[in-house]
Amino acid sequence: MSRPLEESPYAFTVLPLVEEVSAARDRVADRARRLGLDLGEELTHDLKLLTGELVANSVTHTKAACVVCVRWTGERLRVEVTDVDPALVAPSEALSTDEHGRGLFLVAALATEWGSHPCTAGKTTWFELAIPTSVKRASTVMSSQDDVPAEKAIVTCAGVAHPAVAEPVSIAAAHLRIEHQAA
Repeated sequence: MSRPLEESPYAFTVLPLVEEVSAARDRVADRARRLGLDLGEELTHDLKLLTGELVANSVTHTKAACVVCVRWTGERLRVEVTDVDPALVAPSEALSTDEHGRGLFLVAALATEWGSHPCTAGKTTWFELAIPTSVKRASTVMSSQDDVPAEKAIVTCAGVAHPAVAEPVSIAAAHLRIEHQAA
């Protein structure tokens, strides 16, 4: 079954483990391919890097699951990461000797646009990549069994159990304790 791209957000839950970041990056890149976007090596690398930064920040700082949503706007690929922390994100000033703290500077430098806004679950941090006309090939997306409407993406109550084991709840209903890791 085909649907217009603008009506076809794709979402999935990422467990609160840093080891899950790589799989999230790959799923987002795969979704772009399934949308018919041939991004090329450089744009695919940027897409994976930006996705990895947002997902890693989310799972590291909240110690809770997050939801990643991928949308095609017709001109831009938009990736949103929703987590339970209501504090909006902003780039921090990292010293040259710091091992962390530069991720959002990369997002700001590589994304066409990016931002963070509050939502019912906590906050959504997002970025968009403008897609050159030469790589836009599709006007519809094919559904698959892995497609999940954004509003049905789930997290577990404990934030750590495998979704097949735990009773899933909507991320908007998840009341997970947020623990921030000291920088």
